[in-house]
Amino acid sequence: MNPVFNKSERRLRAGLRIPVFLFFSFLAVGIGQSILETGVSYLFSILFSFGVLWLFMRFMDNRPDISIAGLGSDLQWIKECLIGSGVGMVSMSVIFIIQWLTGTITISGFGWEFYGEVHWLVPIGIGFIQMVSVGFYEEWMFRSYLLVNLKEGFSSDRFTPGKATITAVVFSSALFGLAHAFNDNATVVSVVNITFAGIMLAIPFVLTGRLSFSVGLHFAWNFFQGSIFGFRVSGLSVRNSLITIQQHGPDWWTGGSFGPEGGLLGLTMVVLISLFFIWYTNRGEEKLKLDTRFEKSYADLYNV
Repeated sequence: MNPVFNKSERRLRAGLRIPVFLFFSFLAVGIGQSILETGVSYLFSILFSFGVLWLFMRFMDNRPDISIAGLGSDLQWIKECLIGSGVGMVSMSVIFIIQWLTGTITISGFGWEFYGEVHWLVPIGIGFIQMVSVGFYEEWMFRSYLLVNLKEGFSSDRFTPGKATITAVVFSSALFGLAHAFNDNATVVSVVNITFAGIMLAIPFVLTGRLSFSVGLHFAWNFFQGSIFGFRVSGLSVRNSLITIQQHGPDWWTGGSFGPEGGLLGLTMVVLISLFFIWYTNRGEEKLKLDTRFEKSYADLYNV
């Protein structure tokens, strides 16, 4: 067996493609964010990172198209993205209400009380753009590319595509968690929790073949967490938010200075959302089924 090149698939092996893709993807995101000294620069990150995704899927992965990335613009995709956004909004609202009612946060102010040189809605609007951008480029990095290529790399005569998909979900989610390990105030618990969040985001993708639910949920979870309710977003502070809060209570429950993803309350919500997506995407089915593209090998999918 050639350890570098897969002759039957006519491409480099996944163990080589993936790190090169991640390097250029993070580089593209960084370059995009550096173009302007404002959150609007995140739009460049979307553009550049999508360019990397397209080039790698078409030419490094040797695919005729990038449909397996799960992106779309039809009504079903948009509807599912909105449902995912609604789930993210409701989930973070529940976390906020529980913490407020139990006294683990207190409201110390509102965005309109802090007028500066720009209107208070401007930074919230910029936060919206930032989180839409993050929702897209992190999803197509870790789910569209990493998960898909890990699944294809794990597939073998003795390791069915279904088993390979489950393994790829776990490994890609662990890397998603580790990618946040260097954020401010990160802990072992926060890395583990974000790994579970990665599994949550992967579930609707592998069950439907569409990235719509995941993008919507990822965006709304982050946006409402930071720009609306004033929590830290994976350890990162938000410049201005609709509600300003003071955090109290034990870190193991609230997540403390990392944000809700670092505590048990956030993890509980992640588990509940995961169960919801499993139910919603498979309602009416007799048993849990992966999307057809995840039940086939690369060779069967592309007839090579």
